[in-house]
Amino acid sequence: MGISMLIGLVIAFFVYNDAQRRGQAFFTSVLWAVGSVAMPIIVVPLYLLIGRKVSGGDKRSTGSSTTDIIDVEATVVEETVPCPMCGRMVQEDFKVCPYCSNTLHPKCHSCGQDLNREWKVCPNCQAQVDRK
Repeated sequence: MGISMLIGLVIAFFVYNDAQRRGQAFFTSVLWAVGSVAMPIIVVPLYLLIGRKVSGGDKRSTGSSTTDIIDVEATVVEETVPCPMCGRMVQEDFKVCPYCSNTLHPKCHSCGQDLNREWKVCPNCQAQVDRK
């Protein structure tokens, strides 16, 4: 009984420290550790398969001692829209579709005003809209 309890405590210590090192919350780390003492045959394999992958990553591999945080506002997100001609996703700021060469943001050839695709006449200079 004494040896099995000592082995359970060693396993719980390993699981708790590993969970903390991988950035899991204190309460989550304690739950994994307590579960590994109560039911080591079930909880330890679950922790090794699931618990190690849930967290934000191993701090040892990044070399930092703090949890990695992604600044969402500083992350560049490329907005994509479907091309009206071929339907493939292209970046919103593209002038032409790189797949079918369709003009994505038509402009008036007379005054340079942005045009809506359905317009037949430029509302700014009344020039006929050329269709390619």
